[in-house]
Amino acid sequence: MTRRRALALAATAGLAPALARPRPAVAITLDELRRLEREAVSASVAVEQTATVALEALANGGVLDDRTTATVRILLDHVKEHADGLAQAFHDALGEDAPLAPKRTAIPELAAVRSREDALRLAEHLLERAIATHLHTVTRTHKGELLKVIAGTVGSDAQGLVLLRQLLGRPPVPLAFERGRS
Repeated sequence: MTRRRALALAATAGLAPALARPRPAVAITLDELRRLEREAVSASVAVEQTATVALEALANGGVLDDRTTATVRILLDHVKEHADGLAQAFHDALGEDAPLAPKRTAIPELAAVRSREDALRLAEHLLERAIATHLHTVTRTHKGELLKVIAGTVGSDAQGLVLLRQLLGRPPVPLAFERGRS
C-alpha cells in the first residue's frame, strides 16, 4: 500500500463518524423546563441571602476600619434589598416560598477572615459569585418580572464590586462586561 492510499483511507475513516446519521434530539418537557427555572432562580435567591449573612458578619466582625465598615454596610443594605426582591419575585412568579438564608456557620469562608483585606476579598468573591449565578439564571427563565429583578441586581452587584476593588487598591472596572466568578 502506498503512502497516498494510506492517507486516503485514514481520511475516509475520520469522516465516517461525521457521515453517520445524527441521533434525533430529545425534546425537553415543560415540567423539566420549570424545574430548571425553579432551581436557577432559587440559586439566585440563595446567593444573595448568603452575601447578606456574610456581609453582616464582616461589618460586625471588628476587622474593618470605620470607612470600610460604612461601605460594607451600604453593600449589605443593597444585597438585603436584592435578596428580598428576588424572594418576592420567586414567590410571585413560581408560587413557592424562596429558600431560607444560611446560618453564618454554613459559610466556611467567614472563619478564615483575619484582616481587612481578607474581609474585602471575601466580599468581592461573594459579589462575583452572585453575578455569575444571576447570569446563569437569566438563561433559565423567561418570566419578565424575574428577569427585571435579576438584571437590576446584577447591575447593583457590579457597582458594589467597583467599590470593593477600589478599597483593595485594584482597577475598579477591569472589563467592559462583568461576568462574575463561581
